[in-house]
Amino acid sequence: MDRSLLSQKNVIEASRGLVCIRLATYENAAEVKYLEKIFRGRSGQLENTVFAMLSPGADKYLARPGRSPEWAFSGAGDMARGLKEIASRYKSTGSPEALPAMENLRLALNVAACDGMPLIVAASNNPETRKKADAFLALLAWTPSLLGKYAYAPASTPAELRAAKLPESEGILLIAPDSYGLTGKIIERWPLSENLSAVTVALEKARPTLTFSGKVARQHIQNGVRNGFSWQSLLPVTDPH
Repeated sequence: MDRSLLSQKNVIEASRGLVCIRLATYENAAEVKYLEKIFRGRSGQLENTVFAMLSPGADKYLARPGRSPEWAFSGAGDMARGLKEIASRYKSTGSPEALPAMENLRLALNVAACDGMPLIVAASNNPETRKKADAFLALLAWTPSLLGKYAYAPASTPAELRAAKLPESEGILLIAPDSYGLTGKIIERWPLSENLSAVTVALEKARPTLTFSGKVARQHIQNGVRNGFSWQSLLPVTDPH
């Protein structure tokens, strides 16, 4: 995350008028092909961050694309003003309904750790139950009091929990990812039949108690190497740095 801009309160508030997408970079082949058309570094390869603002039809850029928002905006204030001005050009025709989740539990757990966020996932062996659970979590994700406070994974099977070194369980799970996003700890569980208001209230109360310490990149990498932690991305990492 670009801490100088994207973490600023005024930018976060201004972003409410846009559809924001958290990129997976080297974890999705189709996404990589699209991002390569937007920006490549001096090496000619896709680097690990890309920024773009697209029109609703994705047929034109609304700000200068590049490696980060700093390519388009001079600071947080400038970006907040720019986002509001751009959003004012378009009128919303509906409300978001899709669950804002990464492609799978493994990736969602890792991204949640990277962003310092608690993770919510619904688990069940029944495909129809998982489908309904995704719709339920989407309602949670777009509840105004919970916006941006939790990361989400798509509904998963107990076997997927086991693969992430988490206890096999069914229900709606609140997970604190470990520092490297390779596993985590289930800190709360609700039955899949729990009503929306009850889970919403519980999550509102829980969030202030869930804090994650910041990471110093060099130290984080050194500790990871020392302890044998590694992450194998779906596609080769082409960022020369």
